[in-house]
Amino acid sequence: MKKNIYTHIVTCLLIISTSCNKETEVTSTQVSQSSSGDLNQASVKHFVGEHFGGGVIFYLDQSGKHGLITTAADFEEPSVWSWKDMLNGAKDTALGAGAVNTRRIFNTQGYPESEAYSYAALECLGLIQNGYQDWYLPSINELNKMYENKTIVGGFLQFSYWSSTESGATKAWLKNFNSGLQLLQVKTAAYALRPVRKF
Repeated sequence: MKKNIYTHIVTCLLIISTSCNKETEVTSTQVSQSSSGDLNQASVKHFVGEHFGGGVIFYLDQSGKHGLITTAADFEEPSVWSWKDMLNGAKDTALGAGAVNTRRIFNTQGYPESEAYSYAALECLGLIQNGYQDWYLPSINELNKMYENKTIVGGFLQFSYWSSTESGATKAWLKNFNSGLQLLQVKTAAYALRPVRKF
């Protein structure tokens, strides 16, 4: 009787051991397949007009893996660039420079006493959309690139849009999406906004 019990226990242990080894093999295979999937995902190239990263891609670098995204629609209300005539150090024009400009504007102007006195850069910084909260006011060259691809991206109206690039204490650059003209305007005038983020 004891011999049968020991034989049964040994048989059970062998079955459990074999089962565990098979489970380890399956798990290893799944991890391997998952890693392979991640590598494939990393090699995927994007395209202008693709809905991705909380908005729509309007610019890609040469790798096709990084670029700039804009929201699919404007803010409901236009906004002033600033309520004050002052230099903010937001003079950069390059692609990708809008984030630095926006931060400089905020560092200079801060939070207004009332929401009624919000301004373009603060509106963009405060945006949380589709799980992303790193939006900013685009530089003038980012805005120009957006204009070049406006038909592919879609959703633009025949408005003028503020950039984050200033030109002196009283004026900043904007882009007219009807005529395509790049213009200087007083900072206290209200124009449309289209936030941007990098990926």
